Amino acid sequence: MLLFTVVSKAQDIHFTQWMFSPLNLNPGETGRFDGDYRIAGNFRSQWGSIMSKQYNTLGLSYDRVFAVRGQELSAGLQFVNDRSSVGNLMQNKLMLSGGYNKLFKGNYFSWGAQIGLLHKGLDPNKYSYPVQWDNNIGEYSNQTGISNGENFTSTNEYLFDVNLGFGWARQLTDKLFPEIGIAFFHLNTPEESFFDNPENLQIRQVYNVRLNYKLNSKYVFSPNLLYSYHNQAQDMVIGAIGKMKMSENKSKIDEVFAGVNFRDGFSRNYDATNIIIGATREEWQVGLSYDINISNLSSITHYRGAFELSVIYIAQSSEPKIYNIPCDRY
Repeated sequence: MLLFTVVSKAQDIHFTQWMFSPLNLNPGETGRFDGDYRIAGNFRSQWGSIMSKQYNTLGLSYDRVFAVRGQELSAGLQFVNDRSSVGNLMQNKLMLSGGYNKLFKGNYFSWGAQIGLLHKGLDPNKYSYPVQWDNNIGEYSNQTGISNGENFTSTNEYLFDVNLGFGWARQLTDKLFPEIGIAFFHLNTPEESFFDNPENLQIRQVYNVRLNYKLNSKYVFSPNLLYSYHNQAQDMVIGAIGKMKMSENKSKIDEVFAGVNFRDGFSRNYDATNIIIGATREEWQVGLSYDINISNLSSITHYRGAFELSVIYIAQSSEPKIYNIPCDRY
């Protein structure tokens, strides 16, 4: 039952710091930054408090902006690796991204698409099955040659995948800058199965909202909301991040930020409260977060959940800047 649950429901990975994993969040985020190119890395480790082998997720992405006949286009590459504890249930994702960004009457529009390969694999010999229970020793004997009685037609699946995303933002007032994103993953609904009964991987919908409110020249307050829907499973993350510009200092840190998010779903248990802290320095941004487990499992986890690290590097724009220099006329 555990195996079937993991395979059928854990279709896609997620990050607590979803706002700092741009190409995983929305294909429309491709090229949405101020600079020449961007490199983003994310690492997540979960359930180490109750399992000897944690759930680990690694994400890497690269995207850059270039101009074609006065139009701002962008391209990127994304790789994700996810390993889910026992059984080596694994997902690998390699996606190519393309994007188009346009400023129209004060509105910032962005469109993006991704195509690539999705790989899923597992080692069925790492699991224990009912027929392998040995009454003589009172435990499973899956390592002593007893057949599991299952017929796996494949232990590796390779799927062609298509994603699409859209983003909008606008400077509504001197203080308020809202951002909205909509994305659809697995638009081609590829077939997948480790048994001889393939089913289609359903479309996953993702919606996110960020309201960046400038309190003054030093502080910015950003409430945020992420909602996703997939295979009748719903996930919602709501919270806020506060940013503070730093005065000149020896470490050359430009900005620090901190926030709290709450992850929940509809018609299911509460999941976790997330604490996020981080800083930016010149082209670099580093974020750290920890999930405090508050679900019914907290009696076993003792509120310990997941650790996560995000690192983003944005190269400064190489476009020449034009300065108007006044000069005397004779």
